[in-house]
Amino acid sequence: MKKIIYAILLLTITLSFGCNTNESNLSIRVKDTENAFTYDAVYPISKTEKLKDYIAQQLNNDLPMDQNIDTAINWVDGEKFSLKASKGVLSIQFDKRNSSVTGYVKIKKFTDGISDVLSAK
Repeated sequence: MKKIIYAILLLTITLSFGCNTNESNLSIRVKDTENAFTYDAVYPISKTEKLKDYIAQQLNNDLPMDQNIDTAINWVDGEKFSLKASKGVLSIQFDKRNSSVTGYVKIKKFTDGISDVLSAK
């Protein structure tokens, strides 16, 4: 009987540790082709508020990053990109064919800033 109790206790501790270690997982994928620039990030949910603040500061737009959003963003200089987000997931797509080099550089700086926010401790 004691072995069963110890096994259950060990299993509970192991599962609880495994669930909590996911808070440090960060995955960022950037795909830069001739026609498009794509930025995908899967990040700890605890970083959502910091990401929301950074995006609000950069875009002058307070997006609800803790909800499912799928929107097209128009910057002041006429550049456009697609932003999809939910808790712990962010995807940005930028079409290079219909944009200027300045817009491309701006989106690169923007996504580099996002990476900095998400990788900060």
